[in-house]
Amino acid sequence: MGGLVNRRLWMAASGAALLSIFECSLLTAQEPPDSAIRLEPVMVRVLRSTIGTEAPYPVSVVAGSELRRGSASAFLEEALRAVPGIQIHNRFNFAVGERLAVRGFGPRSQFGVRGIRVLVDGIPATLPDGQATLDHIDLAGLGRVEVLRGPNAALYGNAAGGVLHFRTLDPALEPTSVGVRSVSGSHGLWTLEGSASGTSGDVGFRVGVTRTEFDGYRRDPVADDGSAYGAANRSVFNGTVSLPLADGTLRLVANGVDLDAENPGSLPQAILDEGERAAWGFNVSSRATKTVRQGQIGASWVRSWAGTTAELATWGVRRELENPIPGTVVDLNRSGGGLRTLVQGRRSMGAGAFNWGAGIELEVQSDDRANFVNDGGDRGALTLDQHERVRGAGVFVQSRMDVADNLSLLAGLRYDNVAFSADDDFVGGGDPDDSGDRDMGAVSPSAGIVVAVGDDVELFGSVGRSFETPTTTELANRPSGAGGFNTDLGPQIGLTIEGGARATMAGRISVEATVFTTELDDELVPFEVATDPGRTYFRNAARSRHSGWELSVDGRIAEEVRARLAYTRVDAVYDFYETETEVYSGNSVPGLAPHRLDGLVLLERGVAFLELRGLWQDDMPVDDAGTAFSPSYFVADARVGIDGARLGNVAVAPFFAVANVFDETYNASVVPNAFGSRYYEPGPGRIYRIGLGVTWGG
Repeated sequence: MGGLVNRRLWMAASGAALLSIFECSLLTAQEPPDSAIRLEPVMVRVLRSTIGTEAPYPVSVVAGSELRRGSASAFLEEALRAVPGIQIHNRFNFAVGERLAVRGFGPRSQFGVRGIRVLVDGIPATLPDGQATLDHIDLAGLGRVEVLRGPNAALYGNAAGGVLHFRTLDPALEPTSVGVRSVSGSHGLWTLEGSASGTSGDVGFRVGVTRTEFDGYRRDPVADDGSAYGAANRSVFNGTVSLPLADGTLRLVANGVDLDAENPGSLPQAILDEGERAAWGFNVSSRATKTVRQGQIGASWVRSWAGTTAELATWGVRRELENPIPGTVVDLNRSGGGLRTLVQGRRSMGAGAFNWGAGIELEVQSDDRANFVNDGGDRGALTLDQHERVRGAGVFVQSRMDVADNLSLLAGLRYDNVAFSADDDFVGGGDPDDSGDRDMGAVSPSAGIVVAVGDDVELFGSVGRSFETPTTTELANRPSGAGGFNTDLGPQIGLTIEGGARATMAGRISVEATVFTTELDDELVPFEVATDPGRTYFRNAARSRHSGWELSVDGRIAEEVRARLAYTRVDAVYDFYETETEVYSGNSVPGLAPHRLDGLVLLERGVAFLELRGLWQDDMPVDDAGTAFSPSYFVADARVGIDGARLGNVAVAPFFAVANVFDETYNASVVPNAFGSRYYEPGPGRIYRIGLGVTWGG
């Protein structure tokens, strides 16, 4: 009770500060300067490749205050807005995380991220089996997010249908900067952030800690006393240090997460029609939750000499998971690590230049997995006990030829081998030994072209092959209940062709349009069974096609007004897909919205800002049979506040935000092919947030 009172007092105090500072800022805001500062070209630095913004495939970069301004630093969807090609479905469920899809890659994920390569400060968050989690990302400390849309397997290997690279804020210049920020909101949302950052000589550092608490909004139908089921507590630590070493730069990274969250589950339409955003009763009675403890460390060293750059990186991760779900309690202890080397060079050749790069990646993963019967959230009888290992190895080369000033040609080639093995320790008493191994490999070539048409227009195109294995969890989940790995489940292979144009109009508005098509063989498809509802299994669809187009417009439409608009069209269809009992050929792939329009308008007046955002999403198919859809919706958000007003050596940043302004009833996410038609995860109604950040120094 005392905590609630303190939060309300804090909200009142920060609200008063917000109003007073906003009023002062409007009165004292200075006119914008009439001179402009020319900035150096922005380079995309994913894996420190030689490829810049003149890339043969679409690249989006979100950086600076737009990642954090007016946000609660609790959900990724708040940071990545109006980025074409990306669908982020915020479940508001910390136990399973947000669903991410880049074009047609990733919608099958029931938890975590599938089909998309994720890196954090140069260290892979995607394990060698292709599974990634976002729990440990310090959203409060984000300085830059780079998004490569479309398959990039020639650069990144397994599960690279798209690439997301999260980079922490750079260290503050002297003197040291110390910051504290807190946000309170509807449904018991509360975040407290603390950070320290600075530079001393050649050494820079940043340390950040964020605590998030959430009560949830999904009504508990078992207690039936008005309480909610879906609470979460999460603590995230992130630290980086950079220093000179042996004529190069050494960067050390450490991060960790401590998460406890309840999983309210998905619902059938009949319960949604009752008008209440309830949790699924079976999830509540099963005490469906997730407890995660994870720590990760990494180091990278970079040195340049005589036109050549070398990078050596290594990392290690430890993850402990306790995950009661309906029917099963999953206990998983995971260890992993890897090593990467990359050498790049450049040679001038007449009017052009030749850039090249080559590298090797080695990764390992070890999982100790035990499954138990779920006895009201407690462990019952043991049903599976096995040790799973994954070893990944990749070698790649890439080259780029810049011909004169207006033509660039790019080519890449990568070979990957991912070896899975399982030692079945659940034997005896008539249980067979299901130990076994799987070996999956692929060659992934790519080629691209960029043509500059004048100073403000650029044409580009590429063709590339993608490769994605099932994860250890997907292989271990067998409808028969046997141990070992599913021998019927294999990798999906894709071929993507895309092309487009970029242009700058009037020196202030950037436009990019892209068309694409991807042919997938053996697409990995999720499904559930009657004997184990709530647990996801997988099979391969023979052949499918994902095609569409994207449009992005970004720029200043007036001196104090910036606007960004992103439209994505995805037509995902099973060309040929039959099971023993059903024919799904010609149906839409579930979990992807065919049309999605996301836009925002930012009004800046001195240090004051007002941001309006609107998202429209089309009807979304939710089952392979094409018999059910999640309805289209439009939600609007608004944020108003001060972005770093200076009071001497102190900067203050109060804000007030309203999400779902019109109190729309909508489904925030879906579970494709859920048993019992439990496809839908309802979003919250209108929610309010108020926050205040204070920074000393920097």
